[in-house]
Amino acid sequence: MAPASLKDLYFDELEELYDAETQTIRTLPRLEEAARRPELRAMLRKHCDQSRLHLERLDLIFTHWGERRHEKACAGIAGIVQKADSCLNQQTTGDTRDAAIIGVAQRIEHYEIAAYGSARTYARRLNRPDEARLLQETLDEEHRADHRLAQIAEAQIIDDTTEESTIPAA
Repeated sequence: MAPASLKDLYFDELEELYDAETQTIRTLPRLEEAARRPELRAMLRKHCDQSRLHLERLDLIFTHWGERRHEKACAGIAGIVQKADSCLNQQTTGDTRDAAIIGVAQRIEHYEIAAYGSARTYARRLNRPDEARLLQETLDEEHRADHRLAQIAEAQIIDDTTEESTIPAA
């Protein structure tokens, strides 16, 4: 059913975010296990822990409203999780797998950044400053995670280029 008001749209977004975080918590440990680089593994573990905190914040928002959360599937993250599963099932080198894992993790971050940004804006428009602050905290964490993933990717690309240039030509 289409949202009839900004409040309905807000709750729709929060419910999808709840499912997105739940799917993320199930997916990140698999990515962590498949990752080769220790800094990537640590980053994925940290983000999984943060996702648990994000769920707590979402629960707090529902409590503020005195509303019960309804199950709402997040198709966007479900598609990214399918991409992750595909990535993990392919035969490839460790560096290439790490690059693919970073790509999947950044897709998750970008989706969450967009959704949390919208939810924060809705909270502001609904005059819910405490909720907007909680959502902004999560949004800031998502931005930092995305930035860290980009740093790891840049370092990996530099390392791979260096390794490739030291391989003698046949």
